[in-house]
Amino acid sequence: MCLAVPSKVISINDDVAVIDVYGARREVSLTLLPEEPKRGDYVLVHAGFALQTITKEAVESGEIMHESSIALSILDILAENCESEGKAAVTAVTVRIGKAAGVMPEALTFAFDALKANTVAAGAHIQIETVPVGGTCSSCGKEFDAVDDAPYVFACPLCGSESFTITRGREMEVVDMEMS
Repeated sequence: MCLAVPSKVISINDDVAVIDVYGARREVSLTLLPEEPKRGDYVLVHAGFALQTITKEAVESGEIMHESSIALSILDILAENCESEGKAAVTAVTVRIGKAAGVMPEALTFAFDALKANTVAAGAHIQIETVPVGGTCSSCGKEFDAVDDAPYVFACPLCGSESFTITRGREMEVVDMEMS
């Protein structure tokens, strides 16, 4: 699986572009693109290479890797907590993400690592705890976990009833952080 970050092209010099990734600037190779992008275009970047040109609308709508916006929200939470606690930096953060939250843990880690430069979390490590989908059946009254750790439930795995309430698996929260 390839995880790519949407980035804005700031400048181009031969086959190298300077891109902006939510305020962080990096140099990337343009050699894999069929056509050279223009200044102001958006590209998907992975491992130092621009892989594809994308539209500004796709980036702004969040349809391209919404994990980037989640990572930015986590960084905002870390900055606010550092400031309120009078600390200078975050060294580690633990987040809890439910299987039904629609978040790819690998993509969130990648986005966090790509975006943390020049923030209070520049040296921080992110740990992701995954929460399985589970609920309570209205028919048999028992609590259950989704079968095979699936991100969805169509029926109670214990009695087959379609009458149930999902009680866990949609979490998306910062649960711990280490600050210095």
